[in-house]
Amino acid sequence: MYGIIRSGMATAMHEISVVSNNIANSGSTGFKKSDVSFSDIYGSATPDTVARTASGFGSAISDTRRNDGQGTILSRGGALNVALIGSGMFTTSPPDAAGAASAATVFTRNGEFSLDKEGFLRSADGSFVRGVVAGEGGEAGTGLKTIQIPFTVEEQNLSQLEVASDGTISATYGNSNVVNSGQLAIANFSNQGGLRNIGAARFAQSAQSGEPLYGVAGQSGFGTIQSGALEGSNVDITQEMTVMIRAQQQFSGSARVLQANSDMVEKLTR
Repeated sequence: MYGIIRSGMATAMHEISVVSNNIANSGSTGFKKSDVSFSDIYGSATPDTVARTASGFGSAISDTRRNDGQGTILSRGGALNVALIGSGMFTTSPPDAAGAASAATVFTRNGEFSLDKEGFLRSADGSFVRGVVAGEGGEAGTGLKTIQIPFTVEEQNLSQLEVASDGTISATYGNSNVVNSGQLAIANFSNQGGLRNIGAARFAQSAQSGEPLYGVAGQSGFGTIQSGALEGSNVDITQEMTVMIRAQQQFSGSARVLQANSDMVEKLTR
């Protein structure tokens, strides 16, 4: 009996913990909520067992999965604030000990980008944003590299930046000198839910996610980019509060059953 009660309290506490994390990060850019699923524990259930006559031995946590649904698109000023609408993730490289881009690759939906003092495009956590860099004649290259936008070209200062829906970054110098400065790279995975969460809406490749498939926004299977906007979290506060109330009631009910069982045992052993 104690095992059944304990399993009910443990699963309720786990769900409360997950929901609390969802609510706490509801205002975080690019955050993806997690959902919990449970299963019943049966001691001698078979495929022929009638569900209403099967005796259960409590509940167990079946899985905790990240929900990769689209978050709310929030309007934000600044050309380098970009939201990814549809599938895919931005590709970044954290800085190494010397401050240069490392060989590690990190994926995120947080498109809050900015330029550092050397003109490198950086993500909100300071990582270098990777993309398809424009080659000679303004034609796009094939390799993924860090994107650097010079502040001065031919003695003309950078005056304007624009990011198209396909992720192409156009830099204007002076009044009319427009230079293609590269194109944001997008990564897709066969199992995006298998990515390893490393915190701050950042993810790393894992054996479950599979190898990344790189492309650009607008290609088949890849989302599009909206400039001057950010993707908020996909947390629905009303829904999360409903789930939390349900989990709290489950925990409270299990606690009352535990107390009743303890009182019964105490009376029987007097």
